[in-house]
This record gives sequence, structure tokens and C-alpha cells, in this order.
Amino acid sequence: MSAEITQLITYPIKSCAGIMHDETMINTMGLQGDRQLMLVDDKGLFLSQRQHPKLALIQPQISASTVELNAPGMKPLLVQITPSCHNITITVWNDTFQADLISTEANLWFSEYLGFAVRLVRYASISHRQIDLNYSKPGQTVAFADGFPLLVTHQASLDQLNGVLSQAVAMNRFRPNIVVRTTEQAWSEMNWHQLISASFQLNLTKACTRCVMTGVEQETGIQTGTEVLRTLKQQFAYQDKAVFGINAMVDTTDAQASKIAVGMRLDIM
Repeated sequence: MSAEITQLITYPIKSCAGIMHDETMINTMGLQGDRQLMLVDDKGLFLSQRQHPKLALIQPQISASTVELNAPGMKPLLVQITPSCHNITITVWNDTFQADLISTEANLWFSEYLGFAVRLVRYASISHRQIDLNYSKPGQTVAFADGFPLLVTHQASLDQLNGVLSQAVAMNRFRPNIVVRTTEQAWSEMNWHQLISASFQLNLTKACTRCVMTGVEQETGIQTGTEVLRTLKQQFAYQDKAVFGINAMVDTTDAQASKIAVGMRLDIM
């Protein structure tokens, strides 16, 4: 059995718009540049579309040393991303750790857009966030993703879900990093253990439990309601939970990174 990669998406700023790639690099932290930046409130607590759906409309364009920010009603802003001697304590779910502050100008830009004081932070050399030890070894880390370096989704499962929704939704509702197409049945991914190429291996750790973010239409930043979440729970529940996609960790043969591309085929184990 094999799976063909049909989409590769990174989210440079957690909960903001994603960037589609034809090819990119993958390492033990996931896809290159994914969720290395994040917005926090004045207490250092992370922000997400769960409470702030208009985050979906912030469009970042990132390079090695800069990020360009665009959002409705805002002037574009180019921000330098450089190592900083200024850091703060931030919290992502149950994890509290240190992160770099990026730019006062960026903080003001985001604060104006959202209507309250926020700061942009970067996962840096001082940052360390251990992946849940129930699924990892000590020293295996994740940046600002909810819990794991990657999220893999299966096109067949979305097609089946859309067959029962009153209105079809796009895959971006689920904010995956890797979308695959197979000849396997919908939801068969719940029984996969690994996706393997010649240069890297994705260890599929646990089904991704979903939340109210499935109601956020990514193109408009509007919360449309709970139909997707209710349908997942009522018609496609897994272990009595609303799930979609599989969280994954990465093993690479190269200590640094390996190339990953749309069209690549991965062996399913």
C-alpha cells in the first residue's frame, strides 16, 4: 500500500494562514518553518482561531530572515527575524517555556488588527518543548504546534465527510501539514503506523482530536458553527471522540533535513 502526497502546507505563524508548497524540507521538528512564530497575549498565553477566528486572514510570507505580514485593512509590514536577547515566558497548553520577542513594530501591527495587546514570539535556541513522553523519547521536541511536529490527513476521509455535511468544507479547515491520497478506504489512516520514504519516516502517533476551529472558514475568518464537529462525533467518532487526521513525528536518515514534495509516494505500514 502507498500514499501519494497531494498537499504540503506550513503555518509560519501559529493559527494564521498557511502557505502551500510544491516541495520543502522536513526534519525532526516537522516541515521547515512550520509554526516557528506565534502570537501571545499580555500574560504570555498563546492565541488561536478558537477564540480569534480572524487570525485566519493574516497572510505571512516568510524568508530566511524576514516575514511579510498582510491582513484586511492593514498596511503590509516587513519584519526582520533575527536572534534576540529579549525573551519572555510563554505558555502553549500545559507547556511553559522561554521564547524570543521579535519586533515592537510587529507587536503594534498585530495589536491594531486584533484590537488588544499582543506580542509576536519566536521558537529559538533558548526554547525547549518536550513532546508528550507517552509518545516520544526525552529530547524529542516540538515548536508551537498543538502537540506534535506534523499533522497528516487523508483525502478519502474528507470526501466521505463532505458527503454527509450540508455544505462541503475544504481540507484547510483541519490545518494539515501533509495531505495524502490513497486507494484505501476513508478513515483507514486510523490504523496506519508509519509512512515511509527512502530518506524519512513518519511515525503516526495518535488521532487528532478536533475542536471548534473546524467551524472556522479559513477564507473568510468566520466561525460558521459546529456542524463539522458534531458530524465527526456523531457519524465518524473514533474511540468516542471527534477526530480528523493523524499526528506524526519524523525520523530522517539525514540528521539535518530531507526533501519532501507533492507527488512523492510513501509506503504505508
